[in-house]
Amino acid sequence: MTIRQRLFISFSLILLITVFIIGVFFYSIYNFNEIHNSQIHRYDQIRRVEKLKEHSNSFSWIVLDIITDYDKLSIVKERLNKAEDIYKSVLFLQNKTIENSESNSEKKNLELIFLHFKEINFLIKNRLYEIVKQKQSSFDKFNIDFEKLSNDTKNLLDQEVVYLQNELNKTEKNKNQFIETIKIEVVLLLLIAFTLAFVISSKIIKEIKGMLEKLNKGVLQLFNDDENSIKVDIGKNNELSEITKNLNSYLEKQSDIIHSREELLRNISHELKTPITKGKFLLEDLKNSKYKIEVEHINNVFIDIEELTNKLLQREKLNFAILKTYKFKVSSLILEALSKLSIDDESKIILEIDDDFEIEADKYYMTIALKNLIDNAMKYALEFPIKIKAKNKILFVENIADELSNDLIYYIRPFTREPNQQMGHGLGLNIVNKIIQMHKFRLGYNYKNSHNIFYIAF
Repeated sequence: MTIRQRLFISFSLILLITVFIIGVFFYSIYNFNEIHNSQIHRYDQIRRVEKLKEHSNSFSWIVLDIITDYDKLSIVKERLNKAEDIYKSVLFLQNKTIENSESNSEKKNLELIFLHFKEINFLIKNRLYEIVKQKQSSFDKFNIDFEKLSNDTKNLLDQEVVYLQNELNKTEKNKNQFIETIKIEVVLLLLIAFTLAFVISSKIIKEIKGMLEKLNKGVLQLFNDDENSIKVDIGKNNELSEITKNLNSYLEKQSDIIHSREELLRNISHELKTPITKGKFLLEDLKNSKYKIEVEHINNVFIDIEELTNKLLQREKLNFAILKTYKFKVSSLILEALSKLSIDDESKIILEIDDDFEIEADKYYMTIALKNLIDNAMKYALEFPIKIKAKNKILFVENIADELSNDLIYYIRPFTREPNQQMGHGLGLNIVNKIIQMHKFRLGYNYKNSHNIFYIAF
């Protein structure tokens, strides 16, 4: 399975959990909305029942007023009219109250309450009114019947209020339990999502890291062991194996090109040496002729070509060089490098060996590197002496000269030099840097107080 496929699967799982969490969120909103509507419905029902209780009390007060002023017919009629209005209000509430009942038992209870209100209205309009019209002074029988009916109605209304209040409490309790459940579920889902993401990403990162380490090992082996391809197994059917395959293909092509170029360069260099040598011998015979100056110029050209050829060969040899390292003093390296230079005046060089530290390196190649640095310092110095200094595991070569117009990385490439520079071939620093890199030392450059300072940090 490729890394892309694993990432897709992990993303899909996390997306699925995220969608589930969103679903839980909307489900919660829907549930809360239902609970809210149910609570509003019950509060409205309680208000309607409370209104019915008020009407029940109003009927009782009307009966009391009529019995108290039964001899005043005008007052009695006024109270009867009021009772009629109250009953109309009761009838107005009847349908809505019964329709909003939540169970059959509640519905039956409400129907019985409205039946009692009908009977109460009948008792007041007919029986009580008849007693008043007949000017009877005894209301005992009526009072017994009315009080029983009124008490039954009030009890039923109280039961309805208690029932609705209990239902409200249950709803509130259920809502709180639902909230707690949702909290736990969301937290659990988030933990699962984060855990899943962490486990999957850690596994993928670990696998990618392992493959990258193998790839890095292969690249290091490529440089250290002079291989032409990465020879580590990083598995199949993954993106890095495809990269390795393409890189190996590229390296094989590059290797063929490099070998062809090196072989051609070596052949050209060797072929050039023969005519150069012959030309120099012929010029020796012409030195005493009348064309002495022209002969000298031609000789300088041959010397320049020979120097270039030697440097090219020297540079190509570095590609196949095997270092023979051992320990020696930095002073020994400096003296070895100076001995290879043709210095006409020793006062042109100042030595400052503050710290004669030990170096573990191939002395032959390090001598070539230091010789090239000293040679460049003398060649481009505006005035003498140049200074060679050893201190704190660093070897400095300083001269008074113009500051380099580009960074050091520009000059360590082959055949690069200052735009206005006529001398040299642009290979000296390239050879120096190649030798330094082979030893895993560091070549550096600074410009300070009109001095170009090249240094090798060991």
